Amino acid sequence: MKKSFAMLFAIIFIVILGTVGTMMMYFASYSVKQTSDNYLATQGELYARSATEFAIQALESRDFANDGCINKIDINTSLYDINMTFHYFLTDCPTDCNCSQITTKESNGTVMINTYVKSKVDNIRYFRQTLQKP
Repeated sequence: MKKSFAMLFAIIFIVILGTVGTMMMYFASYSVKQTSDNYLATQGELYARSATEFAIQALESRDFANDGCINKIDINTSLYDINMTFHYFLTDCPTDCNCSQITTKESNGTVMINTYVKSKVDNIRYFRQTLQKP
């Protein structure tokens, strides 16, 4: 009778120990995945900020009377696809611009920059919208 209780106790102990070990491995791998995703998300946010600054620089250095409007900029890196679209708010909309006609002179020339960052490695996406008055 004592041997059967010892055997039953040993089996229960091994099952509990196996369950605890499995849970520890699961949480350890989950922590590594979460850290990796946080790193990629932060890097994507920084890429979005840098791309927005690049777009503002491209707008500031452009002569709209001679060169026309910038409607889209695509940047591809080894880890991310970055797509920027532009929407202009002008009193006179040229045909080559993606714009809305406005009547206020104070807002004339304002540009809305939509920046989309998508990771090629994981399903991480980041969106940033900026209004700029060049």
